[in-house]
Amino acid sequence: MKNTIFAMSVVSLLALILLSSSNGVAEVQNQDRTGAPGSAQTCIQCHSQPGSMTATSSISVINLIGDEVSTYIAGDTYEVSFNVTSNTGVGYGFQATSVLGDGSNAGEFTNPGTSVHLQSVASRHIVEHSTPNSTGIFTATWTAPETGSGDVGFYMSGLAANLQNQTFGDAYHGISLSLTENTNNIEELHRVMDQPTVSSNGISMTAVVNGMVSIYDLNGRLNYTTSVTANEYLTIDNSEIGNGIQIVQFVPQDQFSSTFTPQSWRVAVQK
Repeated sequence: MKNTIFAMSVVSLLALILLSSSNGVAEVQNQDRTGAPGSAQTCIQCHSQPGSMTATSSISVINLIGDEVSTYIAGDTYEVSFNVTSNTGVGYGFQATSVLGDGSNAGEFTNPGTSVHLQSVASRHIVEHSTPNSTGIFTATWTAPETGSGDVGFYMSGLAANLQNQTFGDAYHGISLSLTENTNNIEELHRVMDQPTVSSNGISMTAVVNGMVSIYDLNGRLNYTTSVTANEYLTIDNSEIGNGIQIVQFVPQDQFSSTFTPQSWRVAVQK
């Protein structure tokens, strides 16, 4: 009788732990299950998949003009979308991180989207679901590391669940994505637009080639955009831009060289 009660207690405790981990395994169990080097065993340890449910994970890194990228520019800000799809899943969850070749944190995650929060496990930054959602789409802002950091690896564990509070019937899929640092034509990149300057009048800059100037806040919200011509001196009045840290981006028209690519700077605006 005692053995039966003990067995039932263990099962009940396990079920409680699994249920509570719906808030994210880093928050609840202090575990890194991203699949990155040095992480713990993946989510499959608790979410078995003997049935017909499947899961597919994907990672997309999007720059400020909405293009998916395979390289990053040091210090630039991107939106990362962590996606999970399934044939029969009811709710979805994930855990992810970004690391350098030595396993240390690569860049910084901020601005978690709906059903997402930021955690830390043994000093490794973690982005994960705060509660399962029905879309399988999770987002966060990522700021790339400093110049010379090298390749960045994103690692993600995606989970499709039946939300029946059981230890079976769910589906797991892990994936990784590597971004190389964009160090090509750095000198030419700096010649397409002079470094923006900030004064009491606003933000000023001079374009070397034709292109488009856009200003975003740290949430990726577009505050200002205009076209400029080569050698044009542009001053954007403070009344037309936000306060605090702003992202100034210049997209050249690529009329002189196929190597011209967008470039961005961070500036601090005080009103």
